Amino acid sequence: MTDNKKKEEVRMVLTPRMTLPNKKKIYYALQKRKKYLTKLRKKNESINTNLRRLENNLSLRAPEKFKIFQEHFKYLLELNELETKRTNCLISRGQKISKLKKSTQILNSFNSQLEEMQPERVMEKITLNQERCKNLREKTLNEQNIPKKINEEIKILKEEFCELDYKKKSEHALTQRKYQKKKFIIDKIEKKKQKILQSIGQGESNIFQLEEKAEVLLDHLKKAKTKVKELEKLRSFSDRNTPSKDEISTENKQNKGQWVAKLMKDHPHLLFLRERLRPSTKQKSFSMLTNHSKTPTPTLLSKNVINQLIMKHFEIEGKPQIRKFIEFTTATNYIPSKSRISPVFALLLLALRNGSKLWDLSVDELSSNIDLPNLEVDELRNTQDKTTVRGLEDENEIDVNIWNQIQDNNNNIIYSNNSNNNNNQKYNDLFTSIQYANINKLIENATPMTKSRDIKYIEAILITYPKWITPEKLFFKLIQRFEVLIPKEFKNKEEEEKYKTMVNVVQKNVLLFLQDWIEKSFSDLSSQLLAMIKNFIVTKVKNNYKSSSKKLLLKILRLERKNDGKKSKLENPPDPIFPKNIFSPKLELSQVDVIEYARQLTLIRFSIFKNCRASELVTQAWSKDRLKHKAKNILTMISYFNKISLNISNQIIDPLKLKDRVKKMTRFLKIGKHFRKINNYDGIMMIIAGLRESSVNRLKFTKGELQSQSQNIFDELLELTDSLQNYSVLKEAIKNAPKPCLPHIGMYLTDLTFIFDGHPDKVDGLINFAKLKLIYNVISQIETCKIKEYNFYPIYQIQKLFYEIEHPDKKELYNKSLEREPRKVKRTEII
Repeated sequence: MTDNKKKEEVRMVLTPRMTLPNKKKIYYALQKRKKYLTKLRKKNESINTNLRRLENNLSLRAPEKFKIFQEHFKYLLELNELETKRTNCLISRGQKISKLKKSTQILNSFNSQLEEMQPERVMEKITLNQERCKNLREKTLNEQNIPKKINEEIKILKEEFCELDYKKKSEHALTQRKYQKKKFIIDKIEKKKQKILQSIGQGESNIFQLEEKAEVLLDHLKKAKTKVKELEKLRSFSDRNTPSKDEISTENKQNKGQWVAKLMKDHPHLLFLRERLRPSTKQKSFSMLTNHSKTPTPTLLSKNVINQLIMKHFEIEGKPQIRKFIEFTTATNYIPSKSRISPVFALLLLALRNGSKLWDLSVDELSSNIDLPNLEVDELRNTQDKTTVRGLEDENEIDVNIWNQIQDNNNNIIYSNNSNNNNNQKYNDLFTSIQYANINKLIENATPMTKSRDIKYIEAILITYPKWITPEKLFFKLIQRFEVLIPKEFKNKEEEEKYKTMVNVVQKNVLLFLQDWIEKSFSDLSSQLLAMIKNFIVTKVKNNYKSSSKKLLLKILRLERKNDGKKSKLENPPDPIFPKNIFSPKLELSQVDVIEYARQLTLIRFSIFKNCRASELVTQAWSKDRLKHKAKNILTMISYFNKISLNISNQIIDPLKLKDRVKKMTRFLKIGKHFRKINNYDGIMMIIAGLRESSVNRLKFTKGELQSQSQNIFDELLELTDSLQNYSVLKEAIKNAPKPCLPHIGMYLTDLTFIFDGHPDKVDGLINFAKLKLIYNVISQIETCKIKEYNFYPIYQIQKLFYEIEHPDKKELYNKSLEREPRKVKRTEII
């Protein structure tokens, strides 16, 4: 037992106190190290390849940057070397760990042999082994410190690499900034270029206009030269054929009318000149008629009366110097009068009264009906009142002052059944309550004795007044309303104050009505009437109402300046789309872009539409041959609509090949789509009229070749312009459309014709105000579309092409369509 205890004690002493790691942990650690090393090697190889590529690219592009990259590459090489050292150290460390494993195995074998060996020798070997283990531990510790140093060096190199990378990025940012600056400068230059091109286009358009004006002036000069030559011939003829005193005395005895007739027969060129110099009355003169009187007409006015009339005319027109010159040359004393109207103007109106009846009358009948020798200058105002009234006023109707017809009765005004029961409704809602009334009552309700004004009623009066009164007559009625009849005596001061307040309110309402009238129908007012209005403002209004008189005069001046031709400025319009050959004389409408085609055509149509006055619509002048000269704008709208729609159908039929016809049709459908975007419903109706023309509508194969997109557009436009229920869909679209908007005026003209034909103008001698309300409802829809203008640049070269459009007749178009697609032809037979 003692021997066994001693052996165990010896073993405890001899076993070294070194604890080694497990085998499995060491094995997994070595495998991780190997994987990490392989990854590092692959990274190094990829970095090297990328660096070589960069060297090649940089050496070619930027030599300065190449130097920076060379330095960067050196640092990377150093990093690679350090990493290789680190890997070698790790490998050596692994080898030493493997040696330690072997030493453990040796120790285990040595412990097994301890029992057989002597203790003294064993102790010596143990000491040796302990010293070896210590040395190995020290070496391993030193080797563990080596990778830390390597890591520190790697960090330093990485920081240097980051600095280099930051420099590179900063240089790249600088280059980007320079590029952005250059780009900004280039954009500015391009914008200036576009502006210059636009100004060039406008300048050239102005040049074209000036050239056209110059051509017109040259034509006028040529005509003037020919007239001068004719006058020189006449002078020479008169100088040659001057009669003697005896001949003159004998000729004076003869009748003057026969002498003029003989002269005109002998010299027809004189008769032609005489007809040319007559005032343009839109009718032939009596000398050209077959039924004119051969008997001489006696002179109705003496020379003194004629001189007085002419002097009075120039005095009213504000030209006293001419009046003084006439007074000096004719040696006649000027007799002033209180009348405000030019007597010459009044006589012209008297001569032109019932112009349509002059065709059936002779000179003898006119001279017998009118007695003018006793007519004086002061009486001309009354004659004008009788002659200028046209429309719904009777010639035999006596002019009654407004203040002498204040009380309402069935002879002067009739209200609706609902308003008769309710008196408050009568005066608050005049537009709906009044059914029939005379002129005095219509104007009285437009300028009431209370501060509250029915604005809708006033607008209806201002729009429809040309139907039942002339502007001159309306102005005189307003003067009557302004000049309130003051009673001689008052019962109390309160009554006097009430009367003064009533007068003040009425006069202010008259001035407001006059202001609205000048604003809405300035183009209908003649220069004579404007002079009368200015005179009325200066003489009667200015003393009591200074502010309102200033406003009225300034308004007249502004409207006169607007009519001088000053155009309104555009506010941020879209950029125009110019064709490439905009300045070439061979420019065609087919070369213009679809959007710009629609824009320029809308500008042309809207300029005509804006000039259409309410007086043209109210008087139904477009449908009467006698009044067509008063509806120029509406007639141009109608004729231009027909012209362009026929041109559209001609452009579709004109190409020989089917493909080209399909392209043309798709182009016009795209234009119609853009018309829908800019609310040009007149243009949509134009395109639909061109496509639904009989010569285009029969082209089945061209319609069949259309794509689905264009076919859908065509169907949408047809639904919009459907004539069912009196164009109800189109009217709703125009109502809800934002302004600017261009409506189709044709459907409104049909509505007006139905109203004119279906309702009488007068009922029991009173004006049918119910009819006027219906007319107002139609015209107000047209007037709302004129509030805002289109904001597009006008291009003169494109607009000129629209004005120069030509189209063949409908028969020629139909024959051409038969040539393109004959009847009973198969698709294979068409080109």
